[in-house]
Amino acid sequence: MVALPRGTLRRLALAKVDDARLLFENNRFSNSYYLYGYGIELGLKACIARLMLAETVPDKAILRGFLDHEIVKLVGLAGLADLLRAERENPEFDVRWAIVAEWSVESRYDMIDAVSATAMKDAVENTEFGVMKWLQRYW
Repeated sequence: MVALPRGTLRRLALAKVDDARLLFENNRFSNSYYLYGYGIELGLKACIARLMLAETVPDKAILRGFLDHEIVKLVGLAGLADLLRAERENPEFDVRWAIVAEWSVESRYDMIDAVSATAMKDAVENTEFGVMKWLQRYW
């Protein structure tokens, strides 16, 4: 993996969401779904990068975990588990988080229908309760 500054990770996360939206608008639901999830993954990695201190070697578990693609594991590495638990008390956010948390890197091999892609789009991009909006508070 190439070294990526936190600002680059943030820009990449937003670019993946923008690309996902374009694909969604053109009925390319499988790739749209995948890129929405990938945008969340990159957003979480930006949150992890925020925790890194210059001239300090991170714990080996953090270094290995950074290469992971599992949304729930990345939340823990980003130090957001307690904040997520509190946010999930809001049912509007909770239902959206549940959709995002089902994403996996393996979804790139799945054929996703319009209903699932629409749910993912809303889960990520909802202007009040979207997961990307929540992540942006912490990156």
